[in-house]
Amino acid sequence: MQNPVLILGASGGIGAGIARRLARQGSSVILHGRQRDRLDALAAEIGPAATVEIADLTDEAEIGALFARIAEARTALSGLVFSVAAPFAKKLTHRTGWGEFDRQITTQLKALHLCAAAAFPLLAGQEATTRMVVVTSEYAMGMPPVKTASYSAAKAAITAYARVVAQEWIGRGVRVHIVAPGMVRTEFTSDIPDAWLEDHVTRLPEKRLTTVEDVADMVAFLMTDAADCLYGTPLQVSRAERR
Repeated sequence: MQNPVLILGASGGIGAGIARRLARQGSSVILHGRQRDRLDALAAEIGPAATVEIADLTDEAEIGALFARIAEARTALSGLVFSVAAPFAKKLTHRTGWGEFDRQITTQLKALHLCAAAAFPLLAGQEATTRMVVVTSEYAMGMPPVKTASYSAAKAAITAYARVVAQEWIGRGVRVHIVAPGMVRTEFTSDIPDAWLEDHVTRLPEKRLTTVEDVADMVAFLMTDAADCLYGTPLQVSRAERR
């Protein structure tokens, strides 16, 4: 039996879409999140190939317990997807308190680092190539919009982190990939007024937003041997104009 892919943040829109896509591709998946009802519903939709794990990724002890449970039940992973995000205060940067930056750094960089360190023994040294995919944001690649400093800074941090780890892990048989989605209509963006989104869409080359399926398809591709040469390269998955 193929080792499973652990999807961190599967209770979110993008994480759930990735889980569905990988399951269709034939992978067994471990669905992580903090909302049990959503994860249970997603697992029921996917079927026997899915199991559920709950953990707070800002808590080092909970992360340790999560990976200990996985190691006991599965012994190894074929992949890890980090698709974690937290809402942020949309304020001008000089009016944003440090606490907001700290919260974003904690939910992004701290969580990714602790999870990557805990996952490494389950990914490295296998006969087949294993993979970690870090979902960041196009805000980390071009000129980010105003009132996003805390979020954009955290996404830039995990992008840089993943690029370094990609070089360090390649010799141990682990490919690290980076996906930078454009704006996707999910619960995470539900506070954005419809009128603003409609106006924004009219300015896009294709007149439509990036979709969950766009991101999930790219992650599914990166989980294959065909994408191996792309390790460590931030890949913009976006319907926005290229800069």
